[in-house]
Amino acid sequence: MCDEKKGSNPSPITRHTSPITRHASLPWRILRFPEVNSTQDVAKGLREAWLVVVAGRQRRGRGRRGSVWHSPEGGLWLSAVFPPPAPAHIQVARAVADAIRDALGVPVEVDPPNDLMLHGKKLGGILIETRFQGESEGMVIVGIGINANNPIPEELRGTAISLREATGEDVDLEKLLEIVLRGLEYLLRRRECRE
Repeated sequence: MCDEKKGSNPSPITRHTSPITRHASLPWRILRFPEVNSTQDVAKGLREAWLVVVAGRQRRGRGRRGSVWHSPEGGLWLSAVFPPPAPAHIQVARAVADAIRDALGVPVEVDPPNDLMLHGKKLGGILIETRFQGESEGMVIVGIGINANNPIPEELRGTAISLREATGEDVDLEKLLEIVLRGLEYLLRRRECRE
């Protein structure tokens, strides 16, 4: 469907018990875990296109260049797997920021290349890792971490923020997951249109 006008919203999500299917070509299958070391590692081990790994918390969440990502219960921690080519970090960050801003009305911005910012503080981040098959690019694993309802540690309060802190109310994590996947779908559909 490449005739959509610039700025038009992606198709609405169709609810199913499992998997969540929102677009004929993108049958996301969602695996949920209460706790994992890293959703990226789980997704890497499974290597299944259109798989989304969601965890209630991560023990060893990470960002770019091996930085530690604090991932307690209440945040949205996920990794989505799709075929190559890999998008740039900033493309994913913009797609997710736009989707959250449009759906929730909060002024999420992007601090290149991969940070999601809200009111000058870090709301979330993007981590893209690619699996190679010989010399060819294989599955692309896009990790997304968003501070939603999780408490921000005292030592990070000057630099990090959650959606709950910004809005004054709890965020529905299922709704936020759908918003993020809608942003990824829009990015992938635009890529299909250019090919």
